[in-house]
Amino acid sequence: MKKATSQDVAALAGVSQATVSLILNNSTKITFSNETRERVLAAAQQLNYQLPPRRKARTQAGTTRMLLVLTPTLTNQYYSEIIQTIEEYADSLDYRVIVCNTFRKPELEKFYLNTFVGAHVDGIIYTFLPSFPRLIETISDTLPTVIIGEKHDELSVCSIELRNATAGALLAEHLYQLGHRRLVFISTPFNQLSLARSQRLEGIRRQLEAHGVQDGLEVLSADRSAEADTPEDGLPYEYNVGRALTAELIRRHSRATALIGVNDMTALGILAQLTAQGIRVPGDISVCGFDNIFSSAITTPSLTTIDHHLRTRCQAAVDMVTSRPAPSALPVPFVNKIEYTPQLIVRASTGRARTSGSESPSP
Repeated sequence: MKKATSQDVAALAGVSQATVSLILNNSTKITFSNETRERVLAAAQQLNYQLPPRRKARTQAGTTRMLLVLTPTLTNQYYSEIIQTIEEYADSLDYRVIVCNTFRKPELEKFYLNTFVGAHVDGIIYTFLPSFPRLIETISDTLPTVIIGEKHDELSVCSIELRNATAGALLAEHLYQLGHRRLVFISTPFNQLSLARSQRLEGIRRQLEAHGVQDGLEVLSADRSAEADTPEDGLPYEYNVGRALTAELIRRHSRATALIGVNDMTALGILAQLTAQGIRVPGDISVCGFDNIFSSAITTPSLTTIDHHLRTRCQAAVDMVTSRPAPSALPVPFVNKIEYTPQLIVRASTGRARTSGSESPSP
């Protein structure tokens, strides 16, 4: 007779595999109803399901230790650099890494959680805001979990964050000191996938207002329903957003003197569109972004941006999930937050603003 699996138990109980694993592993802060718990226990008993001896096996020599890393895309070099850094550092600690690209699809994210939680991994690293916060909170009770990036304050999961509002303020101050008073923030959609987008915008807005610039910031964002990472032309979605929205600005004869991409990939798209239409950077328009990815240093002109201390943050995330005390040894839920201060990197793409009497550049 075929040995029952957690998937069989989940199907019989009408719940997810993650729910089965968490209930059968006696999570210390389970939020499931008694009815759900009883269904899972009854299904496990009916199928004679036995938990695999995974925790005991991991103490034996030669056992492979695994980390699950969830990323929303690999087309943005920022995430590729995160993955590379995590894998290098985890390897030095004798951990292996499973990388799962969700393509920004919640259903894929949940599939990977159901597949790996409770059976295959020793920790989870999110590189984006989880689509299922309550599930992740419950998982983190028994499985060390950390988010590299921003999260809602009420989400009780460890995080390694950047002060995104401060990052926005740094760019705004840099542009203000160069004489720029008409700025455009060009962004991918403002939605639940990323708090950084709105936080960076808020930092820019507040810094301009602190200088008395009330109406000097325009915001252009892409259509929320169009967010996808597999365009027909093969170019990254965020890069295409930068190109398309910059083309729209040019058609409208915008008088902006500086364009800020929500990240470097978007800023690279902005640069490409301006160059294609014969607009000089920074002579006609200054351009900057966030993330300090490798490409920002080698593009022409090189891109003014914000550095995230990415290597340090990634190593801190790995340390957090690999050194967390066992849940049974914790007197209270273990929640930690590390926040890094961003650094402005000034390069060739920003310069003095055009004089106030100048018209907008034309292709």
